[in-house]
Amino acid sequence: MSESSAFSVQPGDGLTETGGSLEVVEREVLMANPGTYGIPDEQLHFPYLYESASGIWYMTYREGPHHETLFDSAGNRVQCVQSRDRGKTWLPWMGMTAEPFLYQFFVTRLEDGSLISYRSRMTGLHQSQDGTTGGTAIILRSADEGATWTKHHAPVSNMPFSADSHLITLWGLAVAMPDGRLVWGIITRERNARETIAGVAESIDGGRSFRFVTALCDEVFDEVGEPREPGMVLLPSGELLAVIRCSPMLQVRSADGGRTWSTPRKLVRPGICPQLLLLQNGVLVCSYGTRSHMHIAASWDGAGEEWSEPLVVYEGQTGGYSNLQPLAADRFRICYQEGTFNEFQPGGHRIVRVEIQTEVV
Repeated sequence: MSESSAFSVQPGDGLTETGGSLEVVEREVLMANPGTYGIPDEQLHFPYLYESASGIWYMTYREGPHHETLFDSAGNRVQCVQSRDRGKTWLPWMGMTAEPFLYQFFVTRLEDGSLISYRSRMTGLHQSQDGTTGGTAIILRSADEGATWTKHHAPVSNMPFSADSHLITLWGLAVAMPDGRLVWGIITRERNARETIAGVAESIDGGRSFRFVTALCDEVFDEVGEPREPGMVLLPSGELLAVIRCSPMLQVRSADGGRTWSTPRKLVRPGICPQLLLLQNGVLVCSYGTRSHMHIAASWDGAGEEWSEPLVVYEGQTGGYSNLQPLAADRFRICYQEGTFNEFQPGGHRIVRVEIQTEVV
């Protein structure tokens, strides 16, 4: 299995600041190919890993071209796999169907112990009589720690997007609110980039239907580009905090359960697919990527008021997408893509898991 010459963290590497420290405990290559054809689009990309309480690991990913239209016969191959030996070997995941738009497998655990996720890209887009757009979200549920999943169709109403949008989808983790609502990020990719919206949708019936609530930010295109891919978390204060993909990223807060949001705050760096995770020890972590880096930043006070300098988990070509999962009160892991993206480089393509320890000082 070949490794890239690009920089990757190794066990013992870390970041120490006044407020705390991040230390790499383990780095594992879960899956790799050597780049047999010598082209950039033999990728292993969009990896999303769920490590179940029963000890089985489940993962979805795409292989083949990122721009699948370049190679019609080889593109857009979604794979669903499981491992019973901590990622050493992988088997077909019999309880999940590989569908073309199963790109993001963000798994949220609900209060009853069941799991909920979604399939990227809504169907049935149409304009309603009130002038808003309606559609159907494909919701996935598991009652057995991810071994098997059922699929159902959830109507989504009140969306301010065009029915001719290139993409409309729920995004990231669902947030279970104290009042019983599910609050979920929702994004659009409009054919006119200036009309792209990142917002929130809510469900009052456990995810059986959704209603668009509000945009997370308005009219930011001229300053930071398209707002997309929000990561969202519920803080102990009761506030919702969201970090939005932009250049640079934007951060917003809601004190009323997601109905209204603060004026956006610009963060220092651009980022793809920012993800937020609040650990039981009070540390809030944020993963985000670019086409050439994967970063982890920490908010030692757990509120996102200040962020650490980022721990550079990987420097080299990457799709920029990652997902996080807590492993203990003070430990978490990130799963992401390394290797060729825009142009071929020796070392091929890898899906990588990095385990990180946190400490507040």
